[in-house]
This record gives sequence, structure tokens and C-alpha cells, in this order.
Amino acid sequence: MNPHPLELAIDFRQNLRMLEQTEALRLFHGPGESDHPELKHLAIDLFLDHIWITQWKPVKSETLSTVSSILSSRFKDRIAAIVLMDRSTVASEAEVITWSGTVKPGRFTVLERGIPYLVQMEKTKHPGLFLDHAPLRTWLRETQANKTVLNLFSYTGSLSVAAGIGGAAKVTTLDLSKPTIEWAKENWTHAGLPADRGDFIYGDVFEWLPKFEKRGLKFDTILSDPPSFSRGNKGTFSTQKDSGKLHEAILPLLKSGGILVTSINSENHSERNFLKDIEEAAHATQCTLHLIGRVDLPNSFPTPLDLTSRYLKGFYFLKA
Repeated sequence: MNPHPLELAIDFRQNLRMLEQTEALRLFHGPGESDHPELKHLAIDLFLDHIWITQWKPVKSETLSTVSSILSSRFKDRIAAIVLMDRSTVASEAEVITWSGTVKPGRFTVLERGIPYLVQMEKTKHPGLFLDHAPLRTWLRETQANKTVLNLFSYTGSLSVAAGIGGAAKVTTLDLSKPTIEWAKENWTHAGLPADRGDFIYGDVFEWLPKFEKRGLKFDTILSDPPSFSRGNKGTFSTQKDSGKLHEAILPLLKSGGILVTSINSENHSERNFLKDIEEAAHATQCTLHLIGRVDLPNSFPTPLDLTSRYLKGFYFLKA
């Protein structure tokens, strides 16, 4: 009998010692580790002693039971709870369900390469730490000494924390959600970073970018990772329709010699069209951008068996 794909995935991570290096890790990435008609719609993440399962499309209860049994067997006393986020339903109705164990109330700390981040497993749509951006957080740690950084669509501010730990002189963190900006502040303080090096703004990117430009502000590094769709005071935003407009607003704020890190998490907007949006924005703002790298996924996110399902598209650009 062939081993279950989840068993193989856990063995792969143990062989690479991933489980020893971090407390936050993708254990199973369905699109890249299984062509099973149901398993390919699951992602399984480890956060300290909690496991978070994301279900993108309907999966039979028997399949989920098998997954839960394997996880309980392989991790035994290490796991306090297994929770399930069913995203196969309408987004507004998606909720986290405790599958087994007892969930810790409130937020708790996980370490990623020694940096503490606060995550949450209840009353939330996401734990608060995007594991696919682990390499970007490492890059920020290693490159941002004495830099000024603008983090747009910041969510809980993990990229801001990484830049701060890396020695950034000032990090401006902006998000449309007041609760997540408060979470970002908490993350910053929890990491031991000084208040005078962090600026946290609750507001709409399309309102604040022009304000920054009028004030003559420019940044060494700008980070942009918008949601696929959002609704703010200036109307709705979607990566498919508004990516070009967003970059036109961003580029005047980037210093010459500065770096733009821009990414989207969407299957519906192709890499080619995303790059075209950025190219057209550079032309419209009369600036020259040099593509210097790709935002890579961690080793715990194997390349999808179907390359068209690669949802993260991200790049590093240097402004001439």
C-alpha cells in the first residue's frame, strides 16, 4: 500500500530538518504534493502546537478524518489543537472550526528563525502570519539596515517586524483594517522594537499614497501585497483591474536606487498581465525599473503540479 501523501510530506520536512528550524511551517501544500481530487484542495500549517487546515474546495468528511488521524499520530503530544478553515463557502460565512483538542484563547507567540510573531487560532479568518512570505521576511532582515520602509496592505505587520529587526531606520505600516493595524502594533512591540521607529496608519492606500507624495515623502523600500479584492473609502480594489493604478501611485514615492517588492496572491491575474501593469505604471510615471529578482516561496511550498495554479506572483524591482 502506497504511503499517504500527507505522510510523505511530513517525512520530506523532517528530512530537511524544517520542523526543527521554525515553529511556523507549511506541513502540506496540496497543489504541489498531491493530484488527489480532494487533497490538492488542502493546505496544512503548523503554528507552534496548533495545526491550521485550510480547505479551498469541498472535501469529504472521511478524507478530513484520515488527515486528522495522521496528524494526531505523527505529532502525538506535540499538538494542542487542530482547527479547520473552510474557504469553500462564501467568504463572509467562512469560519474556523475546532477539529480536535483545545484552542489557546487569544494570541500566542511563534518563532520564525528566532523572530517572535503573534498568531491567533480562534475568531479569525487567518492565523496572522503568511507562511509563503518567509523568504521575504528573511530578505528584509538582511537588507534593511538604516532604510526607510513603507509596508502597504500590511495585515498584521510581519514584514514590518522583519524590517525593524533588520535595523530599518523607520517603518511605516498601512492597512485598511483597524483591528489588523492594532495587531501589527502589538507585533512590533512584542518583538522589542522601539516605538519611534514604527509608524502605524489605519486607512485606505489610495487616500494615503497621494498624501505621502504631497508631503514630499520618499522611501528606500516599498512593500505591496494587496488582497485580490477589497472595499475602501475610495471604492473597490481588485488586482485584475487596479494593479496598474496602484503602481502608478506607489512609484513616485520610491527613491532613486530604492527597491519595490510587489506581489499578488491570485490565480485570476496572470504573471504576464501583472508585469505588464507594472511596466505601464513605470512608463506613466516616467521612471525606469529594473527587475532584479522574484519573491520565492519557501521549500515547504512545493511547486504546484499544475503550474497555472501558482497563485503567488512577486518581484523585486530597482528604481534607476
